Amino acid sequence: MTATTTVDTGHVGCARLADGMVVQLAGDLAREQLPLLRQVLLTPMPTDCRDVIVDAGGVERIDDAALAVLVAAREWIEEQGGRFMLSSCSEALDDALREIGFADGLPRLQELPSAPAAAPESVDISIPRMRVPT
Repeated sequence: MTATTTVDTGHVGCARLADGMVVQLAGDLAREQLPLLRQVLLTPMPTDCRDVIVDAGGVERIDDAALAVLVAAREWIEEQGGRFMLSSCSEALDDALREIGFADGLPRLQELPSAPAAAPESVDISIPRMRVPT
């Protein structure tokens, strides 16, 4: 599923991945984008969809109704068995979240535990040879 809309200055885009989806938000998010924003974030997810990643780095302004949908999406997606994460967040969205007392309420990708560090270069890792039938 790929859906996108641009109305005047706001943008809501969605791309399905193998095990999740990426939602891109940009510009001025207002009432014009609410129907698609609700459709993308507040409808039951396909069974193979585990992660919803929201790229909100391009949000220049967000009105209260669009902000409410974004905040409600986290709980809805987790109730559906998925994970909701922001991959980037604009200063405007951060300010709006702070104003409603929800600055730390939306998890961000950098908050997830990182992968273990790679082995130092000096470590010799031997890979067993595979037997070749004769």
